Amino acid sequence: MTNIFIANLDWSITSEDLKATFSVFGEVHLAHVVYEKDTKRSRGFGYVEMPNAEDAIRAIQALNGFEINGRKIDVKIASSKNNRKKQTKKQ
Repeated sequence: MTNIFIANLDWSITSEDLKATFSVFGEVHLAHVVYEKDTKRSRGFGYVEMPNAEDAIRAIQALNGFEINGRKIDVKIASSKNNRKKQTKKQ
């Protein structure tokens, strides 16, 4: 299973929209836009899981930098939580 991270999403993009977009390249196991807990507003990023690695790579190559609703999306292999840089709060 290949987990793909998608950033810079327009606030109106839904999980169903992500699934439809990535399904063009192959089977999508899961598509999920991340929402704020309190406001239920999109946080502007999401994840897609594709069972076939070759399909996932083709989708990443085709969609990275692709413009949706006036925003160029950033598409890449998702890193595990252990490998992410810790963000510091700006003061």
